This record gives sequence, structure tokens and C-alpha cells, in this order.
Amino acid sequence: MATLKDIAAATGISISTISRVLKRDKSISVSAQTEQRIFAAAEQLGYVPAHQRGRTAVRSEESHTKMGIAQMFEPDMVLQDPYYLYMKNELEKVCFEQGIETVTLFRDEQGRFQAPGQGGLDGIFAIGSFTQEEIRSFERYTPYVVFVDSTPDNETYYAVVPNFHLGLRQALNRFLQTGHTRIAFLGSFHTLQHTRDLLLDARLYYFRNILQEEGLYDPTLEVDSGMTAPEAYQALSQALRRWERLPDALFVSSDAMVQGALRALDEAGVRIPADISVIAFNDTVLSRNAMPPLSAIRVLQHELADAALRSMVLCREKRPYPFKTVVPTLYIERGSVAQHR
Repeated sequence: MATLKDIAAATGISISTISRVLKRDKSISVSAQTEQRIFAAAEQLGYVPAHQRGRTAVRSEESHTKMGIAQMFEPDMVLQDPYYLYMKNELEKVCFEQGIETVTLFRDEQGRFQAPGQGGLDGIFAIGSFTQEEIRSFERYTPYVVFVDSTPDNETYYAVVPNFHLGLRQALNRFLQTGHTRIAFLGSFHTLQHTRDLLLDARLYYFRNILQEEGLYDPTLEVDSGMTAPEAYQALSQALRRWERLPDALFVSSDAMVQGALRALDEAGVRIPADISVIAFNDTVLSRNAMPPLSAIRVLQHELADAALRSMVLCREKRPYPFKTVVPTLYIERGSVAQHR
């Protein structure tokens, strides 16, 4: 049976770091790539945590379960937005803890998803939004597909999603409690949802509704941008030149945009939080390590992964009605919101 020393030899990572990562020690800070290397090596070598060895041995004699994980973004896009890499890591962790093997699906030249090796899969976790053709490529391997972060068809598929409504309530309530009335939105107006049809982004939808309820909605404070840092920089820079009066607060709809947004504000001489308060969405390393660190709406990725695994169990039991699990969000304060003067 593989040991921590074997994993260390395979990865070049210290035994103490490996042990803490496998035990989910939240006091240790490692990159998503390092976590992925550790869990991939542990799975490949057949490492089983001590507290699971008895029941895992019994389970492995009875059956072997293999799950595929597919991501909507190609690897180069994942590097720009680590949210999806963290989400994949969390799914691999919860499967690893249950003795479930995971494999990564990749697109072929025709854009269809393929699994490495031979044979079928016992289920697929699909992270993000996918076309009908891509979904059909999943079903070549298994009828059991659980979607994470999207809902292609409420009557057909199990899905787990963050509570966007709650997240926007948390962000806007924080702005309102601190006296802000001119609140801007930075993000893509449309999102690839429901089999990649362009629909109004859920964050913008709730942003508009909540501020309309408060009588504070101002469409001139919405900034349509792509979801990358360079696109956010360009869009916000143009808005800062266009606005005759600076907004009190800014909601950034994805951490992937944070560096670009902060660069635009810095070049315009706008200080956080003295001149403008800022809250970002997702709460990955990009908002935590920003300068200054940004208050954020945290998407609970471990809870999403855990809910996805529970949904897969029900899916494989062939329950007659699939359902969507909505996972709450948390507001994390880091000092980028100040009382409006």
C-alpha cells in the first residue's frame, strides 16, 4: 500500500505538506496546481488514508467506481480564472475520500469529450456550460451526468449551483449599510448558460432587481466587459473616462477580472476604499491576494462538490425526478468597503 513517502517521491513535495493537504488542513496555503498534483499522485499510487483503509478495502472488493470530470474551459482559459481549477480539485478530493477514481475528460479535434483509456464511466461531473453536442458526447460514456455551476435542463439533469441571489444580496446589503447609493457593476452582461445560449448573467439580473427595489438602479453605472483581466481593464478604463461623477461602490462579478479592474482604478487615481468601495465575486486567491485585498462573496466550492457527489448517488439510483441543489454563499470582509462620506 502506498505511503505519504511514496507520494512525496512522485511529486517532489514535502511529506508534511502532503499530509496536511490530504487532511484538509485549512491553515496551510498551497496553490490549486499543487493540490491537484498531490491528489492525482495519491490516486494514481492507490494511497488510502489510515482512517478509511478498512472500509475502502471491503468496498474495492465489491466494486470499482470511476467518475469523469469535464470542464467547459480549455486549459489556457482555466489559468486565467482559477475558480474552475479549484472546483475540479474539490470534486477530486470528495471522490478520493470516498475511494472513487476520477479521470479528466478532454475535447478531441471535433470538440467532443473523450475519456482516457478503455471502457465506460460510472458518471460524469460537468463543470460549467456545455453545448447539446458536448452533452451527447458525455452520454456516450454514461447516462449519469451531474452539472456543476449550470443547469442545462431542469427536467432532465441533476445540477448544483451557487446561490447568486443570496450572493448579490450580501454584497449590495453591505454597500447599502455603509451608505453607498451609486453602485456600479463590472462584468459580462450575458453568460453561457443553458447549453451555451447567451442569456442575461444571473449576477447582473439580481443586481438590477435589488437596486430597483431600493430605488437606486442607474443603468449608466453598468459596465459590460469580458470576464478576463485585460477585458475588465479596457472596459473600466473607458467607463472612468466617461463618467462625469465617480460611483461610490463597485461590484466585480468575477475574481478573474480583479487585476484588470484594480489597474484601471489605480491609473485613474481612484483609491480603495477611500474613493470607491469594492466587492468581488468568487473569493479565490485573486481577490485574497489583491492589493489591497478585496472583500468578496465566497462561493462554497467544497460544499458544491459534496452536493454534486450526493446528487450523483441519487442520479445513479434512477430517481424519477432530478433536482437542482442551490448552495449558499458567504460575505468575506477584508476592508475594501468603507463608510461613505
